[in-house]
Amino acid sequence: MPVSAPSKTESLEQVFDELYRLLSHYSPPLKTKSGTVRGKKDFHLAIPKAVVVPGAYQGKPVEVDLAVIILQRGYVGFYFMPIYMEPALKEKLSPSFTKLLQGKTCFHIKQLDADLLKQIKSALEEGIRNYKTRGWL
Repeated sequence: MPVSAPSKTESLEQVFDELYRLLSHYSPPLKTKSGTVRGKKDFHLAIPKAVVVPGAYQGKPVEVDLAVIILQRGYVGFYFMPIYMEPALKEKLSPSFTKLLQGKTCFHIKQLDADLLKQIKSALEEGIRNYKTRGWL
């Protein structure tokens, strides 16, 4: 009996699971949560305590994510929050990775290979450096 190729849904599940494993390596010191996006599989990697974001939220401390993954219908959304707060960080990301950027912070990931995983890991490291500079980590 021939083996059929994985369905698009199965492939996206695999992409989500691989990104989940990558993000999980950063906890601790970062904290994790999931199940906060209704009807979707999600995973959040956040700084451990609420912080004041200058010029936002009326100066009230808020939880800040480093990265979030959400299993969408046709892709896995990789939301990389440091580039929202520091747009210049986008210049430090590889051009092949930034091609996947849709909007301000969401990268549409449909397939993963070793090179893309390496680029995502590099982005996470850059984001952590940025958050440390801000005194959040």
